[in-house]
Order: sequence, then structure tokens, then C-alpha cells
Amino acid sequence: MTLLKSASALAIATSFGLALPAAADVTADEVWSSWQALAQGSGQSMSGTESRSGDRLTVKDLLITSTDEQGGSVQVGFDSIVFAERGDGSVAIEVPENYPMSVEIRNAKGEVTELDFTVTQPDFEMIASGTPEALVQDFNSPEVTLTLDRVSGDGPADVEASMKIDGMSGHYAQTEAEPRVFESDLAIDRVHLELTAEGRNEDTDVKLVGTVHDVSSTSDSRMPVGIDPTELAEMMRAGLMSQGELEHGAMAYAFDLIEDGNKTHAEVSVNSGRIAFDLGGTGVSYDASGNETRMALYDPQLPVPEIEAKMAESGIHFEMPLIKADEPSDFGLGIRLKDLTVNDEVWATFDPTEQLPRDPATLLVDLAGKTRLLTDFTDADVTESDGIPAELDALNVKDMQLKLAGADLTGSGAFTFDNSDKVTFDGMPLPEGSLSLRLEGANALLDKLVAMGLVPEDQVMGLRMMMGMFARPGDGPDTMVSEITVSDGGQVRANGQRLR
Repeated sequence: MTLLKSASALAIATSFGLALPAAADVTADEVWSSWQALAQGSGQSMSGTESRSGDRLTVKDLLITSTDEQGGSVQVGFDSIVFAERGDGSVAIEVPENYPMSVEIRNAKGEVTELDFTVTQPDFEMIASGTPEALVQDFNSPEVTLTLDRVSGDGPADVEASMKIDGMSGHYAQTEAEPRVFESDLAIDRVHLELTAEGRNEDTDVKLVGTVHDVSSTSDSRMPVGIDPTELAEMMRAGLMSQGELEHGAMAYAFDLIEDGNKTHAEVSVNSGRIAFDLGGTGVSYDASGNETRMALYDPQLPVPEIEAKMAESGIHFEMPLIKADEPSDFGLGIRLKDLTVNDEVWATFDPTEQLPRDPATLLVDLAGKTRLLTDFTDADVTESDGIPAELDALNVKDMQLKLAGADLTGSGAFTFDNSDKVTFDGMPLPEGSLSLRLEGANALLDKLVAMGLVPEDQVMGLRMMMGMFARPGDGPDTMVSEITVSDGGQVRANGQRLR
């Protein structure tokens, strides 16, 4: 919630992420009123002194403040902002080239960290058009720089940080209807970040440099009127909907740490990526993915001074309900790590004679299901309760794969659950369904692990006997398949043979 409020304060201040074209008339006073309504609807405060001169409305000493539940705050101030009517039904919004922003962070222990920034945006242009009921704001900013001026608290003694945004443009639209509609899109050519920090211990220095290219984002929200925006469950029941997507091109970060004369260097790069979220109905979903990811760590003090990992694809997905509903709600979890490789120096630590295949590894998990919440997950009491206040209704293993060192395990299946019977499986609801598994290359891998001395042969014998109980030979060499079923009030069978 803190992040959402902070982002919203900055959004109003810089119109960061802004709309849809429209043609009608709007006045300076109506645009200013719309700003005030947006702040109030977002749980923020906005103060300033207004004055009129002809077709220009000036708001002096404008201060926008957003606070969080722990007492932290974000404040953005302007000496003055001018809303100038252009004579064609639109309004130009004139923002100072430089203005301050301060952030106060309070943790659960009451410790406070204060950060002061200066925002610089020369040649910034923003035009408001449309109607008071459906306002559109389009903006263009060739260059925006965020510079850290001061840090207080228990952090580093000396910090220098800046973020530069090149080629930013977008538009933002809002309506006064019920529910209130907010739509935006944003495009950025490049974001460049630099940070250097010297610890209170003079032997510690940190440096971070990062760049992201070709950033684009869209968002679409429907906000109920007349409900406290901090009451998420009530907002969702009243029809709250918010979804957004961000895509980026090449991204690269480099990190250096010098401590007591020892230097650690880390690098992360991604060829392209995507982040998306969807809040509404009874729950929330989140997706993140990346293509051609590389991670590297260099530290001469480690047993392996140079570690490098690459992935062709990476991603995570989760979906979960947040509020109690009459019918079971959807949930899901997905993990995608495809074609993962590490450098030969890492392999050599446990396989110096190169007996194991060094083919790319893959981990895929795609789960979906239905669950019934017994209370709103937005309630603060949920974190203090024992166990999870929910009932599992169905689970679908849509896809599963683990491919590593020459072995390949795949599977899929589906189960339903009877929550009226939590005795048969000792506290777990009674399942019914099946899981199909296929394993290739397992025996060859076990033989190599024994030959390398990593696994004792007697343990491998026991493992092979266990696999024989649950699996049967498949249609290829060194292949085993298994069909695990649960039915008839809790009977468990593997390939038709009853195990329980």
C-alpha cells in the first residue's frame, strides 16, 4: 500500500503515466479541480494558494502529501503551477523546471530514514483537454533527472544517487462517472541509474550502475466512489478493478562492493522483459518474464571466484483470491526457468572429470486450482492466525518438468478435494484424481553419481527399488512411467497396483 500511495503522489506531481484523445472544452479551474479530486480519491492531501489573472490560474506553494500506515510519507512541492487556457478549449500546465521531493520511511521499530530529492525536467510540456467529466492530459518530457540531495538515519555516511529518464511521453485520462475510470500509457526511451555509497566504516564502498531501454506501460483502473481507498476488501466488493502492463527492452545492471580491501562485482542483464498485474473480482494476479537473462558474480574469496548463469527464458506467475466469496475462487502458480546453464568453473567443483552431461537445465511448474477463503486475506488478523483460513477445492497440475544432468521428469494431472472428510488423510481434505509422470535417463544419472562417489551404491539400490514400486518401463530406453490415482474413498494406486 505504501508503494501504491507513493507512486500515486508522484503521478499527480509529474503526471507520470497519462490518456485517451478527446475533443471538447475544459477550463483552467476545472483542470485544477480535477487534480484536487484525484488527490482526495487517492487518500492524499493537496494544499496551495490560488490566484486568477485573465486566462491563467496560478497555484502557489503547492504541496502534495501521501502517507502510509506506519507514518511514512512522500511530499512533492512546487513554488507555483500555472494552468493557462489556450483559447481552443485546452489548458497548458506549466510546471517549474526544478522542484523538491522528500521521502520519509518508518519501519516497524519506529526507525526513520529521510531522503530529499530534486526533480529536474527542462522543456516539459503538458496539455489538458476533454471535459471536466472526462479529462485528458497529454505530456512530453525530453529529459527528467531525479537527484538525491540528502539521506538521514542509520544508512551510509555518504550517498550520491541519480536517475535520468530520456524521451518520456504519454497520456492520462480520467472520468468523474461512477465508478471513476483512470487510463494511462507511457513510453520512455531510456532510464539510467547511478548510485555510490560510502559506509560509516571507511573501508566499505558501494557502486551501482543500471540502464533500461525502450520502456512502455499501460494501465486501466475502475475506482468505486464513496469508499475509503485503504479498505481494499470493501473496494473490491464495490467493483474495484486495476490492471497494468510494463514491457522493456535491453536492461543491464552492474554492482561493485569494496569491503576491507576485497572487491565483489556482480552483473545482471536481460534482453527484454514484461511485468503485468490484474487486481479485481475476488483476487489478484501477477506475471513477470524475461528473455536471455545473464547473471554473473566475481569474488576472489569464494571457492569459485567466477560464477555465471544464463537462461533463455525465465518467468513467474501467481494468482490468488483476496476476499471471501460464495463460490470457490481461482488460484495459480507458475515458474519457468528454461535452458539454464552455468559456467564450467561451477561444474568443476563437483564434476571435475566431466562425467555428467552439461546440457541446459529446465524447471517448469504450472499449477491452477480452486479455493474457498474462510475470511478476507486483507484482514490484519490473518497474519496472526494459525494455518491458512481457506479450503482447497481443486488442483490442476497443468504442466511440470525438471530437466537436469541428462534426466528429464515430466508430469500432469488433476485432483478435486472433499473438505467434509479430513480424517482419511489426517487433516488433509480427501483428494480424488490422478497424476501422470514420465522419467527419462534416471538410471544413467544414478550410475554416474555412484561412479563419481557422490551417492553410495546401497542408497541407489534402495532408490531403484522405490522407483520400481511406483513406476513401470516406458516406451523408450531408460524410461519409466507412472499413473498415480486416488479414488474410492482414499485408495491410492500406482499403475493399477494398490498402495493404500
